[in-house]
Amino acid sequence: METKIARFSSVLGIFLLFACFLQTEAAFNPESFEQKLLALDKVLTYINDRTEQMNVDVTYGVTLSEVNLMAALNNDNIQYLENKFFVFLKEMLMLSDFTRRNLMNNVVPTSEIELSLQSGLNNVNLWIKPIWWTRIFPKNKPTPNWGLSYEQVIESIQHGWPNEFNSDQCLFKIMQSGLNKKCKIPQTCTEGLIKHDNVTGYSLTHRLLIIQTAQRFGCQETASLPFSYLIPAFCARIFQDLVNLEAWNFPNVSQDLMIEQIILCGMEGYYEFLDKHYEDLILSWPHWSGCFKLERISEKLKMTPRASSLTDFGCNNHMTSLGAASLALFIRENIENELGP
Repeated sequence: METKIARFSSVLGIFLLFACFLQTEAAFNPESFEQKLLALDKVLTYINDRTEQMNVDVTYGVTLSEVNLMAALNNDNIQYLENKFFVFLKEMLMLSDFTRRNLMNNVVPTSEIELSLQSGLNNVNLWIKPIWWTRIFPKNKPTPNWGLSYEQVIESIQHGWPNEFNSDQCLFKIMQSGLNKKCKIPQTCTEGLIKHDNVTGYSLTHRLLIIQTAQRFGCQETASLPFSYLIPAFCARIFQDLVNLEAWNFPNVSQDLMIEQIILCGMEGYYEFLDKHYEDLILSWPHWSGCFKLERISEKLKMTPRASSLTDFGCNNHMTSLGAASLALFIRENIENELGP
């Protein structure tokens, strides 16, 4: 009898601990949810009305917006969403889809590689997958590295392999092999992904993007390139980057980088990146028109002429599209984790 009671107590304890963990996530907040929908409406409308000011990267951001809205609407928890929000969410999905198609038809790629990436990476079905929500740091989040100087923080915004040219080459070759049903990561890309060069910033998020793209096109992980290890390892380092940048109030172009970090690691299901604190920060940044602005981009940090450009009201097209994708991801997270009976 004592053994049975001990076993029952042990099982009950585990259950209560698990239940307690689930309850640590925030309850659904209708006002906050509506605020994100309204912000998303404005940013998508801004993009859709100015396709001539957009580029290939913007199309991908809008694609991710559509992906996350579609996933939210297909989640079982959608039955608990108030009808007015359900209707609004469906309207946002239609607007996102319309905007993506509008961009696909009107954005003119500047090279053959851009043309291939535009047509190959913006297939919505390619990116739809379930998210298994978890944490990288179950106990204590990392603290800022106060040993870094301001100049070192600025340098960290882009440091290591790849630059945007390298990244596009890898994405293009992976995509081409995947479309031919023989997905393969080129050796130069494999070597770059595991290179020990103290990678940070955009170079680090692009390493993650290359692996995510390889997965979606059917590449298999190997002993030398273990996706299941590299993804959480990259996101742990990315979160440290984010913390360091915030300690210096997101200098230079790092607001744009911060949103990119949140999208790529947030879509891997890491709660740390979808914290309400970061959501509120992003919601505080848009211009009244819906677009997102950047501080002046220095030539040293500009990845390529394609990466971003100014649009109406002095906004930045790259950051604006990231803003749309992040808002859709926050909406998805709310539905998948905060709604219930």
